Parts: sequence; structure tokens; C-alpha cells
Amino acid sequence: MTMRHAVFRADASVAVGTGHVVRSHTLARALLARSWRVTFVARDLPAELAETLGADGIAVLHLPPGSSIASEPEAMSTRTGPEVALVVGDHYGLDAEWFAAVRHQTGGAALLAIDDLGDRPLPVDLVLNQNLGATSSIYAALVPGSSRIMAGPSYALLRPEFAALRARGRARDGRVERLLVFVSGADGPDVTARAVEGLGGLGRPIDVVVGAAYPHLASLRAVVARHPAATIHVNTGDMATLMDSADLAVGAPSSASWERCALGLPAVLVTMADNQADTARLLVEAGAAERIGWHTTVTASDIERAVRRLCANPGRLKAMSMAAAGVTDGLGTERVLAEIESVMAEKEEAR
Repeated sequence: MTMRHAVFRADASVAVGTGHVVRSHTLARALLARSWRVTFVARDLPAELAETLGADGIAVLHLPPGSSIASEPEAMSTRTGPEVALVVGDHYGLDAEWFAAVRHQTGGAALLAIDDLGDRPLPVDLVLNQNLGATSSIYAALVPGSSRIMAGPSYALLRPEFAALRARGRARDGRVERLLVFVSGADGPDVTARAVEGLGGLGRPIDVVVGAAYPHLASLRAVVARHPAATIHVNTGDMATLMDSADLAVGAPSSASWERCALGLPAVLVTMADNQADTARLLVEAGAAERIGWHTTVTASDIERAVRRLCANPGRLKAMSMAAAGVTDGLGTERVLAEIESVMAEKEEAR
């Protein structure tokens, strides 16, 4: 049997963060485990992330600098070859014309759009919006009637270790013995350093996670040097263990929210982008987190006060942990794979 080939289109940078590539990488690894061949196509991709993809056996193709998004389908087809079974687009710049051109160039490959916005037509076979509050009705007028819509955190793309650690059933009693700071893989505004400054005097160990696109590593190391309880982890592959070990996190209402929720980890949220505002609100309404404002205004003292307040209220933290665990069970990747396999079976039967 010919090995199926999946092509992913995603970018990572200080401007867009690393979340698109991270979640797509999770799905890619799951396909690799099922004997697919995988290629990532990117215009912006830090070298460290490219190396991580390559270490998993994923081919990485870089688009020419300055080329247009409209030119991508032809360029991708030229470099990946015609035998592509699945194309996954995880990029807000990919529109109806892009997906239609990709379908033409590949001769009818299955198309999956990973989306957070629900703001444009998507002529695809599958659409995934893993965010809290997402429903199929958002896409009713945006996708063909035959499209499969996977909406909500039950479809969140999480690596299998999150579900495995969740199954162990760690009980959180509301005491805070260890803190986690992970704002984003890039964090251009450097809320990370503010969090370390604010939390460094609490007398608790702090795991500080930054990604490959984080531009302030040298200055962060200087901050951490003043706070010996803090430990930096760069582009870690062990996020599940770090989250499971923590009792309270400082982070953003990004795709990492579903990782935290799968492990019942309560969070203090700093909103980093417009498209995170609804997620922040919904996580608070679900009881899984507290939000303290936008990155433009939040200070180290704001973060310290919020964390101190929660540390002093173990009953509140225990309730937040239970609420977070109710948001997602960590098995979303398996559900997405099942939908992909079903679409592939339909396409193969139709041939």
C-alpha cells in the first residue's frame, strides 16, 4: 500500500506566535504514527522549530521570501509532488482561492482548515475550530454542506502524554507548591519577564517556558538570575510534565489553554491578541481561569497580586481545577484523526 502523504501549511514567528505550528505538529505526529509521510511548508519558521520537525522525520520546505500567498499552491505542488492525500492549512491568510487552487493542484486531496476565526469562506472537507464556544453554526454559511465541522475543545489537538497524565488522576487540593509561567512561544511584549519579576519573591519554584521564536532570552536569563527559584525551559518537549507538576499557571488564553485544562491546571490569564479575548472570557465564565487584563497594561505587580490572592484561597483554586478539567479530556487528536480517516475512506470509495 502506498504511504499517504500529508502536507501542512503553517508559520511561526514573533508576530504570529508558535501556536499554529505546535498544534499542527501534534496532528502531524499522530499521522506519522499511522504510517503517513508528512511535509511542512512554511514562510516563517525559526531554525529550532524546523529542527524539531526534522527530528520527527517531517520534511520542511521553505517558501521563497517575498512570494505571495496566491503563488503558494503551485509552488507547493511543484516541490511536494502530485501524490498528496491531505493538505492541512493552519494560517489566517489562507482563503477560499488558496484552498480551491490547492485542490486543483493536488488533483482532489482532502483539505482540512484549522481555524480560530470563522471569518471567511473555506471550501474544505474538514474544518477544525478547537476553541471554547466554537460551534458548527459558525461555519454553516462558510463551508460546503458536505464539510465536516469539528468544533470545541473536545477536538483540541493535544499530544498523547496529556491524556496519559490526566488518566493518572492527580488530585489538586488547592495548595500551590509550584508555579508555571508560559505565555507564548514567541511573547514579543515579554510578559514572561514581568511574570518572573512578580512571582520571584513568593518562595515557590517557578518553571518558565519560552519557545523557539522568543526574542528576549538573554534578558530573561538576567531576570531569572535574580530569582533562583525560577528555571528556564526553552522549546521544551516536556510541557505535559511541567503542567502536571504545577499547581497554578500564568499564561495566555491561547491553544495552550486546552493543555492546561486537560490536566486541570488553573491559570491567571494575560490576553495577548484580539482573537484571544473571547477565549479568555469563556474560560473565566467556565470557572477555569482568572484574567487580569491585556499585555499592554498588565504589570509584574498585577501578576503577583493575582497569584497571591489565589494562593491564599485553596478552595477557589480547587474549584478552578475541577472546572478546567471539565473543559476537555485531552483526546481531541484521536477524534480529529477519526474524522480524517472517514473522509479519506469516502474519497477512496468514490474513486
